[in-house]
Amino acid sequence: MDNQTSDYFPPPRDKRHPFDPPADLLRRQREQPVSKMQIWDGTSAWVITRYEDGRAALSDDRFSADPRRPGFPEKNLAYVNTIGKDRNIRVLDNPEHDIQKRMMVRDFTVKRVEEIRPYVQKIVNDIIDNMLAKGPPVDLVAELAVTLPTMVICELLGVPYENRDFFGERARTLLGTGTSDEAVVAGNELNKFLEGLVDLKIKSPANDLISRLVHEQVLVGNLERSTLISLCRLLLVAGHKTTAGMIGLGTLLLLQHPEAAADIRNTDDPKFIGNAVDEMLRYLGTLHAGRRCVAIADVEIGGQLIRAGEGIIVLNNVMDRDETIYQDAAKFDLRRPNARSNVAFGYGIHQCPGQQLARMELSVVHSTLWKRIPNLRLAAKAEDLRFEEIGSSYEVSSLPVAW
Repeated sequence: MDNQTSDYFPPPRDKRHPFDPPADLLRRQREQPVSKMQIWDGTSAWVITRYEDGRAALSDDRFSADPRRPGFPEKNLAYVNTIGKDRNIRVLDNPEHDIQKRMMVRDFTVKRVEEIRPYVQKIVNDIIDNMLAKGPPVDLVAELAVTLPTMVICELLGVPYENRDFFGERARTLLGTGTSDEAVVAGNELNKFLEGLVDLKIKSPANDLISRLVHEQVLVGNLERSTLISLCRLLLVAGHKTTAGMIGLGTLLLLQHPEAAADIRNTDDPKFIGNAVDEMLRYLGTLHAGRRCVAIADVEIGGQLIRAGEGIIVLNNVMDRDETIYQDAAKFDLRRPNARSNVAFGYGIHQCPGQQLARMELSVVHSTLWKRIPNLRLAAKAEDLRFEEIGSSYEVSSLPVAW
C-alpha cells in the first residue's frame, strides 16, 4: 500500500482495547507515517502520525489553521456551519493569533491556576462528600467528571453556574454529537446567551475573564464584540468538555490498573501526581480528531511532499504512542520519565491555553479521590460501558462506581 491510498478517516477503534487509538492508525505510524485518508465530505487529507513529524507540522507557519482557506479538512459539517466561522484563537494564524492570545493569557498562567487550587480542592471534597452521603452506585461522570470542570470554567469566565445544563447540552451538540442544523441552532442559542452576559458585564463588571475582556479590550476598541462572543463560546465549550472527558476516562483507566491507583493513593508527592496526570494524558489521548490545517506553500514532512492547498490532520493521540519517543509506548506507566513531553494539548502556537488549569484539576481529582474512597470499584461490566466517539473528544458516556 503506497502513500496515495485513501482509506476513510477515522477508522474504527477496537472495542476490546478502548484506551488505544485505532489499530490502523498505529499501523500507519509504523509503515506510512504521512499518508492520505478520505474524510467525511469525500475529500482527502494527509494524516500525520509520528511525533517528530507532527511537531514539525504544527510549528511550521506554512500550514494555516484558517478553515476559510480552500482545502482545509474540517472535522464535519457541523463545524463548517458553526465553529469554523468563528474568528478566535483556534482558527487564527500569526500575528493575529498571538495578539488575541495575549489578551487572555494571564487568566491561565501557572500563578493564576495555583490561586484557584483551594477553590478546586473544596469543590472536589464537597462532591465526594455528596457521593458518600448518597451511597453507591453513582455515575462518576455525572457526579464528578462533568460537575468539577463546569464549575471551574464558570468561575473563571464569570458565567452563572445555574446555566450549566443549558450550555452543557449545546456544547455537546456543537462538538459533533448533533446534526449540522442542530449545531447551528445550538451555536446561535449560546451566542444569544453570551450576548446577554456581555451586556451584564458592561454594566456590572466582576473579577472574571469576560469582564476583563469587555472593559480592557472591547470597550477600548482592541477587540470586536462578535470576536469576544466567539472566543467566550470556545472557552466555555472546550474549557469543561475536554477536562470532563479526561476525568471520566482517566478514572476508568485507574480502575482497570489497581496497582497504579494504589501508587496514587499512597503518595503525597505532587511531582509524582503531576507525572501520573501527564502519563494519563499521553496514554489516553482523548482529543482524537486531530489538529486540522491546510498547506499554504509546498512543504515536506516526513519525506512526503505536501502541496499548497492540501489539508493535514495531525494526530496528537497517535503521536503520543510513538515508540521512537516513548519506550513501550503501549504500556501505561506512571513513572515514565518523559511523560511530560506529551502533545495531548497540541503543539506550537495553538497549544491549549487552558492546559495548566486542566492539569491542576486532574491532579486535585486523583490525589483526593483514591484517598477518600480507597475501595472504589467499577459497578458495571467493562464491556457494557459506552464511549462517545463521534465528537472531538473520546469519552466514556457514564461510569457507574461503587465502594
